[in-house]
Amino acid sequence: MSRIKICYVITRLIKGGAQKVCLDLIESLLARPAGGPRDQYEIHLVSGPDIGPEGSLWDRAKAIKNLNIKIIKSLVRDVSFIKDNIAFIKLYFYFRKIKPNIVHCHTSKAGLIGCVAAKLAGVPVIIYSPHGHIFASNANIPGVSESALKRKVFYLLRKLASACSTKIIALNQADKNEQVALKLAPEGKYKVIYNGVDLINRAPITGARKFDKNYPVLATVGRLSPEKGHIHLLQAIKILKNNYPGILLLLIGDGILRDKLEQLSAHLDIRNNVRFIGLSDNPSDWVKDADIFVLPSLYEAFGIVLLEAMALRKPVIASNVNGVPEVVVNDKTGILIPPAQSQALSDAIIKLTANKEVARLMGEEGRQRVKELFLKQIMADKFDKLYKQLFF
Repeated sequence: MSRIKICYVITRLIKGGAQKVCLDLIESLLARPAGGPRDQYEIHLVSGPDIGPEGSLWDRAKAIKNLNIKIIKSLVRDVSFIKDNIAFIKLYFYFRKIKPNIVHCHTSKAGLIGCVAAKLAGVPVIIYSPHGHIFASNANIPGVSESALKRKVFYLLRKLASACSTKIIALNQADKNEQVALKLAPEGKYKVIYNGVDLINRAPITGARKFDKNYPVLATVGRLSPEKGHIHLLQAIKILKNNYPGILLLLIGDGILRDKLEQLSAHLDIRNNVRFIGLSDNPSDWVKDADIFVLPSLYEAFGIVLLEAMALRKPVIASNVNGVPEVVVNDKTGILIPPAQSQALSDAIIKLTANKEVARLMGEEGRQRVKELFLKQIMADKFDKLYKQLFF
């Protein structure tokens, strides 16, 4: 069987869910036993050079053996007429040069440019993984959502990218249904493949707790940006402080809202109850010491950090938005609450804090759910099968 040449395209390798999934997939295909998929694929990765306050995954990408990396300086996340056109031309000629059998574009911007360039370059199979979509009413994506004109332009470009694609990857059924309803592409063009995590590397870790055992310790992981809903979590901590004066929130991650969130915590008089951890190469080292994992997002296409917490046997509290209900089973692996509701957040935290056995059972059920549906191996196997179905 001839080797399949795949070229992955993504705008920037920050510490984000889409970027982790892209590298997880590449690693899985290249790190299997001889005679397996690693001998069946030649893999290229094209990315822009940008990094952000979220942190960089470049060191991880460069450490992947047998991965061919191409940096296009003009391939950036923000809209730039000049840079976007240069990136489009460079991608077109790069595809013509390496002649990939499959181009797989990740995230919205890379998809808009990469799918069209691949189509014009004559690439036979084009796969688009937008990792959610930017047109949901609750998305509030900086640089897009605040402008009706920008949304209209991006919508038309997205439809063009979808038309150039052979297959579009939806993160879950809700994600697929939303995109079909918005007429971004016909239903038959979609394939649902769940994200996955590595369960083995996230087994429970024993050791002395770093924090006061007399009060609940909460953790959340993600970039500090408006759609993640951290403001409402801080307001919930303010409410909870009356009953739990020593409550502690581990806020892991960084982003454009960090200064504002630090100012808000001081204004709410909860500065001693919130620890801004910042970027972490191993967020699970912090999450493992928490009692409860919280994800207060206003928009969340999937929530891979929920899987990582569930793999650590942590009960989770998450906003009931978009694809989250396909990850978290309400009252079984965690508690789902309405978005932007600080009181609902605090009530759920009180419930799990007061019922430790319920919380423990939720953690066990969550880990089992990850094992059944959300392993990285399962995700990689499904993509491996899809690539071969579309190519041969």
